[in-house]
Amino acid sequence: MDDAATGGWSAAPVPETGPGRLPPGPDAVAGDGAVVAVGAVCEVAVPWDASTRQVSLALSEYLAMESGTRVVLHSERGVTIAVRGARSPEFTGFTVDELRDSVLGALLPDEGDDEEPGQPHPWRWLTELAAARNVRVTPEELASLPYELDLRPAVRALLRPDEP
Repeated sequence: MDDAATGGWSAAPVPETGPGRLPPGPDAVAGDGAVVAVGAVCEVAVPWDASTRQVSLALSEYLAMESGTRVVLHSERGVTIAVRGARSPEFTGFTVDELRDSVLGALLPDEGDDEEPGQPHPWRWLTELAAARNVRVTPEELASLPYELDLRPAVRALLRPDEP
């Protein structure tokens, strides 16, 4: 379709290896063992801007294997968090719970794409991505595993001083 037909509009490209994003992989090998956790790496994509009072985070979701290997499943998600309202004009940082809620919300399917009604996470989709990386696991197994949130140093720097 040419620009005239679309009015010059196109979807913004989402580089899976842009700032803060991990490339998918590596593929699992036999010695990696079973999946022991599901998790997300959270890195700053666009730094804190005091004038807009917001920060953008890049998210990469992975499976942690018994061997310690992390198999990255996808990296196309992200979230921008803004501080608004009654909070002090001087930003003192986020709580871990605030970041966790924002990150987990950003990893859910987009509205209207909910393939698994009633599920808190897209487990079936993650098992399909896992299979493409040589990891055999069921949605039920993934749902039963702990969920890790790996806040990288630049994200930890955004936490309130009294947060762990």
